[in-house]
Amino acid sequence: MRRCLSFSAKSERVIIGLLLAILAFLKIAYAFRLRIDSDETQHLHVIWGWTARLLPYRDFFDNHSPLFQFLCVPLFSLLGERANIVSPMRLVTVPLYFVSLWCAYRIGKNILSPRAGAWAAVVTGAYAPFFINSSEIRPDDLWVAFWLLSILCLTQRPLMKRNAFFAGLALGASFATSMKTTALALSLLIAGVAIVIAKISRRESVSGQRLLHLALTLLLGVAILPATVVVFFASKGALPNLYYCVIEHNLVRGLFKLHLPKRWWLFDPLIAFTAVGGYFAWRNANEAGQGDRIALVAISAIAYSVLISAFWPMFEPYDILPVAPMALIFVIPLVSGIIRSLRGDGAGTLTTAGFSIIAFVEIITLLVVYPLQANAMTDKISMIANALSLTTKNDFVMDPKGEYVFRRRAFYYVLEGLTIRRLQLGLIKDNIPETLIATRAPVATTLRLPQRAREFVEQNYVPLAFRLCVLGKMLGTHNDNLPKMYEFDIAIPARYAVVSERGQLNAIVDGTPLDKSRFLEAGHHQAIVSSGAGRIAVIWARAIKKRFSPFVSLANDVFRPED
Repeated sequence: MRRCLSFSAKSERVIIGLLLAILAFLKIAYAFRLRIDSDETQHLHVIWGWTARLLPYRDFFDNHSPLFQFLCVPLFSLLGERANIVSPMRLVTVPLYFVSLWCAYRIGKNILSPRAGAWAAVVTGAYAPFFINSSEIRPDDLWVAFWLLSILCLTQRPLMKRNAFFAGLALGASFATSMKTTALALSLLIAGVAIVIAKISRRESVSGQRLLHLALTLLLGVAILPATVVVFFASKGALPNLYYCVIEHNLVRGLFKLHLPKRWWLFDPLIAFTAVGGYFAWRNANEAGQGDRIALVAISAIAYSVLISAFWPMFEPYDILPVAPMALIFVIPLVSGIIRSLRGDGAGTLTTAGFSIIAFVEIITLLVVYPLQANAMTDKISMIANALSLTTKNDFVMDPKGEYVFRRRAFYYVLEGLTIRRLQLGLIKDNIPETLIATRAPVATTLRLPQRAREFVEQNYVPLAFRLCVLGKMLGTHNDNLPKMYEFDIAIPARYAVVSERGQLNAIVDGTPLDKSRFLEAGHHQAIVSSGAGRIAVIWARAIKKRFSPFVSLANDVFRPED
């Protein structure tokens, strides 16, 4: 097999280098042209929390392990408050992407050949689901890199204690980045047990003492970083908060169940490539050690795919990130074997052409399915810009997942899938209106809000821009019969102004002439308008000072998968 997977010519290395250069260019381009996913602003909000000297889990909610966000703090601090924060922070993903591809190369080299590893890196890098999901700023980028580093250590020849320790250290870093490492660790255990059982069934010698030493060394490495995280948060008195947010919150009854074919569409191709290509590579292994390394990668990839697609409570497209590089490694021996069976020993150049075509088709598919669009980020950048313009660091806002990034959320929880499920089950109290009143949050959006909270926002806030409302109410419309009296209730105390759609407005509020704006307490109020025309609104005074208008026409807001 090594022979059919060796480089055919120097030009093949040039082609691989060219394809990797194209991927590097596209990776940077997509950082500035890919639509913004709500998970990205959620993670950026957590990073901002660190920079604001707030402690995750205790001072604000996050249901992810903390390592990735903590490591991003220096760059985020350097960039400062800016509306386009997503794009420069996405550049963090570029080196992590290439670390993952390097790992794919080295794993392929260890279990097959340098040529197989090199093409595995290219095919993985150009695979659209892997490319796009690893282009978003999310902990999964670091999580995948650590996982692949762990597999790389476990496929070293021979497998020594130091390899097991560093594999455990990388696996522990994966746990400190994402608790989905539980599925990865379980898949690795399944693969290890399957290999040992197979060796025993073939009556091959298995050293129980050596296996025990390797396992204990690996577990020692695994424990280091998670233990460090636990000690840190315990020292801050936030260990119960860490436990609830990262573990308990993510365990919701009724979600751990068998999820049949509806999730398999994304994993089916990867499972097929791994099963067929892995079996072909294993059958053609030159020695037993190579067969074991192939089996470790193939079985753990299949086991993870089955666990995530069939049993994991929440499924997202980026869950394929850790398995795609491992599965696509086996495309290489599969294609090589097919071409070699058809063309014999002279198939080297043809296999190079075949791999190149696969990579170019992947890149074209990427550009067609996810075209580069100049305005793909405009709306969500405007959300952040408007929130920064209207609010100060002392203001609270109500966004569902941290979409405004740089401001504290009035409601503790992030309104993602698990929180919404807990709200539906009554495990979390829907006290969003009360928290809006308590924090006097001047800015909110209705996106993802449960019905009671949505109704409160619609009654006590007015829309000004894309997914941004401020305190206020529409009072009515008048053109004649002045003066005209309006009665209204204020739920959240703040400084308000009364404005008209057209003309200069003069008003008496609660019996006193209004001079531009006035602080209004919660309760019932009365406004007598003696001039102006069109619609009349009472609105948070700072919005008028910043030249926002409650009378602007807004396009219909369409909820998208990335929201």
